Amino acid sequence: MTQLNSRTLDKALDLLLALGADRGQRPFAQVACDVGLPFSTARRFGAVLESRGLIIRQQAGRYLPGPALLEIGEAMPRRRVFADLVRPILSLLSRQAGMTAHLGILEDQMVTYVCKAGEGVFTREGMQLEAYCSGVGKVLLASLSQAELDQYLAAGALVALTPRTIIDPGQLRDELFQVRQQGWAIEDGEVIEGLACMAIPVRDHEGRVWAAVSISGSQHRFSPRVRARQLLQLTKAAEAVTDLPLDLVPGSPAIAP
Repeated sequence: MTQLNSRTLDKALDLLLALGADRGQRPFAQVACDVGLPFSTARRFGAVLESRGLIIRQQAGRYLPGPALLEIGEAMPRRRVFADLVRPILSLLSRQAGMTAHLGILEDQMVTYVCKAGEGVFTREGMQLEAYCSGVGKVLLASLSQAELDQYLAAGALVALTPRTIIDPGQLRDELFQVRQQGWAIEDGEVIEGLACMAIPVRDHEGRVWAAVSISGSQHRFSPRVRARQLLQLTKAAEAVTDLPLDLVPGSPAIAP
């Protein structure tokens, strides 16, 4: 009986997901056929889904996502779901390193911080920061194609936030080449004097860089003698993020931005 109920629930959810993805483009009977449901069974499932507000009739034989389903999506946007999944990974990284941990993506030529763990740094989730002067940004810029990097550098002058900020395009290119070669980036007092950051890329299962994870703290925390340990901590965190469902966050190669 339990196995039968499980199969029934599985098929009903298949139908719900298929109708949600179809968005009323095809007749109900065709969608039901695609998920392997007899029409009579699909009608029974559809009636229950409609009664619970999970689907709504657009016209005869065609359905759209219903108000109950839309309410779930609006209450928990996928970026927030992804941030909640990432947070335990970053919290562990923050505790191990004794610093603030971030995950950021590149949006509109800026770094967007999707998730943050730890205190003591001015950043917040959802905040954007210039890419050229941050560790996360350098990792993400280093992953761009030559044409994309040319476009970024041509977009406008680089502004110095501190005396250490790299604002010469040629020097920044050299820095990004080094980041690409070594697989990690350091930001050393380039955003705020006294604050430093180390970041490494997060890749999808095809090897494409779509995000970066970082640790941030006082400049003296990033001496060469502890670099290997910090890189290992960052690498383990990045690998754990890669194992998460990447289609939950805009900016991932798994979905359109």
